[in-house]
Amino acid sequence: MQESERKRSQAAEYLINSVCDPVLWYTVIAMSAIMYHYYDNYAFRFTVASFAVTYVLFRLFDYINKHRLIGFFAYCATAVLFYGATVEYIRHGYDYYEDVLNTRPMSYGLWFITPQLALDYNIWYSCATFCLFCFFMASVIYYFTRIRYRVFMSFLIFMMPFIIYGKEYEVMPIPYVILLLIGYIVLMVYCRQLRGDADTVIVRKKDMFASAGVFVTVFAVIASVCPKPVINEDREGIENLIAAEKFTDRLVATLSSLRGTSSGGQFRRVNSNVQLYYAEAEEPLRLKTRTFTDYDFDYDTWSASQADTDRDKMIFYLPEQVGPENGMLAESILLAAELDSDFAEKYGLTGLVGKDITVPPLREIKLYTAYDSGKSVPVPQNVQRFTDTSYSGEFSLIKSGPIVGEGSRIDIGEEFSFTYTADTFFDYRTNREFIDAVSRPDYSRLLLDAEDILYNEMRASQDDPVRYNAALSAYRTIDNERDVYKEAQEQLDYNESVRIGELADEITAGLPTEYDKAKALEIYFFENGFNYDLEYLKSQGENVENFLFNTKRGVCYEYATAMVMLARASGIPARYCEGFSMSSQFTNSRFDTNYVISAKDSHGYPELYIKGYGWVSFEPTISSGEVERQREKDEASNGIKRAGMMLLIGAVLVLAGYIASPFVIHRIFIAVCRRKKPAAAAEAVMHRICRVYGIGAANTSMEAAEAVMKYSGADITGAAELFDAAAYGGDELSDKERDKLIAVYITAYDAYRKAKKEKRRRLTRKT
Repeated sequence: MQESERKRSQAAEYLINSVCDPVLWYTVIAMSAIMYHYYDNYAFRFTVASFAVTYVLFRLFDYINKHRLIGFFAYCATAVLFYGATVEYIRHGYDYYEDVLNTRPMSYGLWFITPQLALDYNIWYSCATFCLFCFFMASVIYYFTRIRYRVFMSFLIFMMPFIIYGKEYEVMPIPYVILLLIGYIVLMVYCRQLRGDADTVIVRKKDMFASAGVFVTVFAVIASVCPKPVINEDREGIENLIAAEKFTDRLVATLSSLRGTSSGGQFRRVNSNVQLYYAEAEEPLRLKTRTFTDYDFDYDTWSASQADTDRDKMIFYLPEQVGPENGMLAESILLAAELDSDFAEKYGLTGLVGKDITVPPLREIKLYTAYDSGKSVPVPQNVQRFTDTSYSGEFSLIKSGPIVGEGSRIDIGEEFSFTYTADTFFDYRTNREFIDAVSRPDYSRLLLDAEDILYNEMRASQDDPVRYNAALSAYRTIDNERDVYKEAQEQLDYNESVRIGELADEITAGLPTEYDKAKALEIYFFENGFNYDLEYLKSQGENVENFLFNTKRGVCYEYATAMVMLARASGIPARYCEGFSMSSQFTNSRFDTNYVISAKDSHGYPELYIKGYGWVSFEPTISSGEVERQREKDEASNGIKRAGMMLLIGAVLVLAGYIASPFVIHRIFIAVCRRKKPAAAAEAVMHRICRVYGIGAANTSMEAAEAVMKYSGADITGAAELFDAAAYGGDELSDKERDKLIAVYITAYDAYRKAKKEKRRRLTRKT
């Protein structure tokens, strides 16, 4: 009977067994999880590639396992092939930075160990990583399952994808977690060798997998669907113990020093909880670390100009004034209006003479570094003074506002204290009246005239220290403002885009002042169908125009860039800023702080120059901090619930199919058998009976009949004789004999089911 079964489809059985190999699929799942980390949009492609490459490698490893000497050289040749492909991909990836991304090239080693949230995607480096991991994972998984099974090594292999995600606190998608856990359990069942003795019951592998499958499915469904208790724990100690954040963030700092551009890649798919700073503050704030002036429409990148890198002054001693004193510019111009009525009348300031500018209250913020931050110090919006620090080195104040250390790197635990004003200057009526009055085309002339008036006041009041000092302070404020305004005029380039210009005119039509226009631009994104989408991947060549007029999907980078371009098209100087959005409240017992700033709080936003005040930050990004925090809070639990529900539905369908399949297959077999020729029906019946009873192909038909009789008491001798006559004797069988064969099969099948139930009852009673 063995020869007859082999004729049926030996090649097909080999293909099915090799494709359905659990070791193969476990390797594919692990590779898919790893490559999802490097680029989720190509995860399916890498999964397909993983299956194809791993399948070929496993067939090669099968050959190597049988032919050790030749196999050794074959394995070495394959390793060299993968190494060559990796080197070639790395070469293309290095050129990719200059040819496509238009940035300074980065070595593959630095790219590989740097958190992906801080990088622009490099397809060639991803392919190189795929080659390395695919050959390595296929080799070790095959060896430690097929050649030499080791529980500890299997566990280390199982942990590798989690370690890759954990190096930057990225959360592995829930479906991958579940699939890896199920795969690991199945692999243990598949590879485990059971010793047979008097106390060990050996079951068929089919039954063993069925039991394990039910257990894993039920466990995964319960763990996924059941609600979890909410625990507010302080994880600082354990996270500091196991985190690799110091090493990781050195890489981020190194990367930041290499790139003088920004393309927004660091804001996409950001879910890292690496804690960067702790803060003690009264309210949420935006913190600035860098500014950019020049936007490239071809590559959709910002680059720093001289205004973004020039040092304004060195800071040797603290406290030190690092930002324009809030309201001082307005008070200085109104002082000139008070001294010269013609000046006041000329520039529409007469009605404001004698009125007081309301200065928002001063507030304090203390920042503590939670990682090795390089040399950058985040500066709060509306900063006034840098009041204190534990850092022993010197600082430089960049003209555009950021502060950088000039000495050694800033270590973990360093403290930085600032005073800033609340973001309420434009909320006061007199303040707005003043801003509206000076928002005029001849603002530069206004400053020059005010400076002349104050200079004359200084000369006239040399004998009166109070008047002189007031005039001197106002004179210096306006003189500095003239320089700031002059530099701001260099930040009006929007590539003369007709579409952007027309849209800016449409949004700001009829608005008299620049602040009104700025607010209209800010709110435009909230009211016109824009979507905040961390997962949206821009196609090559997309830029700010595509965001504004086509996709309307993006992250803070797109929103900030769009508002800067629209502001410039409206005649308002603007620049792009990067830093953090501090909004997550978190109590840190070590520093006694109430806010935490994590990698996911990285943020891009615009700053616009408003006449009479200076640079003002705005927030066009439609996703508010509260919405984002809630989304992040719910994302993990919702993902688990969704995955659990999908698993539950799938499990129910599989279970229903598993329960119904014997009956369905039984009925289908009978229907098909009735249409077969009698000789073919004889062969099909005997093979079907052997499969149901688990009788091997090496047994003869009579031996199979004896085994059936022993197990269930069914007599299939008549079917065995007809099978021998047709298969070996070449006899032609009649339709009546075919009906007899089918009847024998039905009897044997029913007897098998009855015997199996009885065996289960005996086991239950014994237990």
